[in-house]
Amino acid sequence: MYKSMTRSSVLFILVFLLTIKTFGRSIVNLYTPVSVNSPLFSRENEIQIGANLNNYGLNYKVNGQWGKAILIASIQHNPGSIEFDPLNFNDYSVQSEPTHLIQSRPDRMMYCEFGLGYNLHHKTQKISFLAGAGRQIINPNTRWFFQFDWGNESSLINAGITVMANYTKVNGIDFFTMEPMVQGKVKFWNFRIVNQFGYSVAMKRHEDYMKPVLTVGLEYVIGKSARNKGYKE
Repeated sequence: MYKSMTRSSVLFILVFLLTIKTFGRSIVNLYTPVSVNSPLFSRENEIQIGANLNNYGLNYKVNGQWGKAILIASIQHNPGSIEFDPLNFNDYSVQSEPTHLIQSRPDRMMYCEFGLGYNLHHKTQKISFLAGAGRQIINPNTRWFFQFDWGNESSLINAGITVMANYTKVNGIDFFTMEPMVQGKVKFWNFRIVNQFGYSVAMKRHEDYMKPVLTVGLEYVIGKSARNKGYKE
């Protein structure tokens, strides 16, 4: 069962990446940050289904871990009418903002992302590496990412930090971002209340600027021991 699911997941990702390579040469006006998909799994065989709201739109995710192999998938969507700005990020601006390649305010978007990873530790400490790609449907654009997750789990909360590196093309220009993020998942039965905050930092020569990304959401965990409060060493 495990081998069959792993092979199917790998095949699915390979087909997706081939599609991106074939059709992903378009450019986009601006880079739009999304919620970082950092699972911080509690068990070796676990599935997470979640919905989040961030200051750029709605984000939905399905993540799974089988053994030490990880599969993540997410979609971020905004029809252009969703605004979530409790900390007044949208009012923040700087003099050089017209030259920025990272979007400051929410706008219409549809973005899909998939990745594979490996978890090095499954008990109270979480250490994992992931890599994958995403495709923006509105204003077509392709992204490639590499991600490092580190976290720790207690009986009430699963918390950690993530650093994600992205590469894409914006207006025909090679563009890299670094996205550090902190996250806390408060446990309640099979549910996790998610709170995440980070920055999308432009790695562009002679220009240093960053945009904040705030995410709140709810996650449902499926697994044999999902209701357990935490690992016992």
